[in-house]
Amino acid sequence: MSQKAVMERLKKLLALSRSSNAHEAAAALARAQQLMHEHQITEDDLVLSNIGDFACRFTWGAKTRPTRYQTRLWSMINAVFGVRSVFMEGSGQIRFYGLTDRAEIAAYTCDVLSRQLRQARADFLGAQNKRIKRTTKISRADNFAEGWILAVRSKAQRLVISPEEEQLLLRYEDTALGEMEKMTEGRAAPPSRRSDQAFCDGHREGRKAQLHAPMAGEQRLAIAGDVP
Repeated sequence: MSQKAVMERLKKLLALSRSSNAHEAAAALARAQQLMHEHQITEDDLVLSNIGDFACRFTWGAKTRPTRYQTRLWSMINAVFGVRSVFMEGSGQIRFYGLTDRAEIAAYTCDVLSRQLRQARADFLGAQNKRIKRTTKISRADNFAEGWILAVRSKAQRLVISPEEEQLLLRYEDTALGEMEKMTEGRAAPPSRRSDQAFCDGHREGRKAQLHAPMAGEQRLAIAGDVP
């Protein structure tokens, strides 16, 4: 039996151990304790098995210091799904961790929205006057991206996690992530003319972002585009 299968079996046994049938509850608890001893699984291992860690398949060009709009995209996803994320320096990869179902869908959401944002930003850059300085173009494009993210954020509801789940995430960080640094705000776009207009343009385009992804049970995330 794999470790994952053992964990699932233990969760079912522990649920049965709370049965109103005293005999059934005692038998389930005894079997759970036996399995934990056989596989050297602690109570902490069992609790932390509820936490999943999933990497977004999409990676940006920045491998060491992401931009502010990138970190804001990740922070927005964290808030929507009640998860946390960490940037992997060197690979440019972002990993989401939290209750397994939510962390998995957060990574999927990041992949979908990152691709849409990159395309929208590239289209905006391509429409800029070729005689404009590159630094000005990049500044405007980054402000465009921030506006895009704000529009997407306004369409999704924030999920507030419980104090118990907060403590569980802290324990996971201590055991699995070690001394890994927390994500910073990211590199801000340099100042430029018409950056406010670029932000507004991005906000308008962000309203067209689309994402439909099923979640566990009756939960759904639906970030849908404007209806023409």
